[in-house]
Amino acid sequence: MKRLLFIYNPHAGKELLKPKLADVIDIFVKAGYEVTVHPTQAYRDAYYQIKEYEVGKYDLIACSGGDGTIDEVATGMMKRREMGKDVVPVGYIPAGSTNDFANSLFMPKSMTAAASMIME
Repeated sequence: MKRLLFIYNPHAGKELLKPKLADVIDIFVKAGYEVTVHPTQAYRDAYYQIKEYEVGKYDLIACSGGDGTIDEVATGMMKRREMGKDVVPVGYIPAGSTNDFANSLFMPKSMTAAASMIME
């Protein structure tokens, strides 16, 4: 079975992900993933979770939050590459107040649509 790490910021935006969380995880599971869910606990938590996970543990990373969350995940993945560790694809579900990153890429506003797009 494929493994997915889903990191999300529970306080991003106006906690918009909260009512959609089960639907998002369900999309991942129906696509054949065993999902590990990690709500961030503090500043740079997403960065450390990405930088330090075991080599070969995940096939895909998905994250949800604002621009800061995607920045931490991307920075953690770049650090993995510097350290010679495996790098896996990253998907993003925008859930912040402004979502500049997502808007610049014309990503879906719907969280479930964004989760489905990651699975494609």
